[in-house]
Amino acid sequence: MKKLLLLILFVVISCAPVQTEKKIHFSKDLTFEEFKSNLKVYVDNSNYPNIDE
Repeated sequence: MKKLLLLILFVVISCAPVQTEKKIHFSKDLTFEEFKSNLKVYVDNSNYPNIDE
């Protein structure tokens, strides 16, 4: 019974929808300005805490 409950719990957790936002691809052939602008977009969209506060 515990194994069945554990299996059901695992399936429910693994079937959670994946929340994807706009993906930014950094490639080797970017100019510095393109890299800088992509980095700003990435930082604005990320959900990491602001360490400046």
